[in-house]
Amino acid sequence: MVQQLTIFDAVPKEEAFGVGDTVEVVVNVEEKDVEDYYYLQDFVGLKGRVVKVIPGLQYEVQFKKKDRIGVFRHDELKRSEWNE
Repeated sequence: MVQQLTIFDAVPKEEAFGVGDTVEVVVNVEEKDVEDYYYLQDFVGLKGRVVKVIPGLQYEVQFKKKDRIGVFRHDELKRSEWNE
């Protein structure tokens, strides 16, 4: 079966995150993009685990310290080590 990809799916598979990966939130938007900027500010610097991969290189991430789940784009996250 052939699957057509969009330009947003162009991240190589070895760079994409999977369920269970530990990630950290980074701010990569300009302040003029107010909605995204303030959403990310609540999570910036926090480490969590990917609990679900959403099509279009988006991820649901569970944060232990905040006891909540956030949804992030691939470029809003970076790999991290889990330190409890």
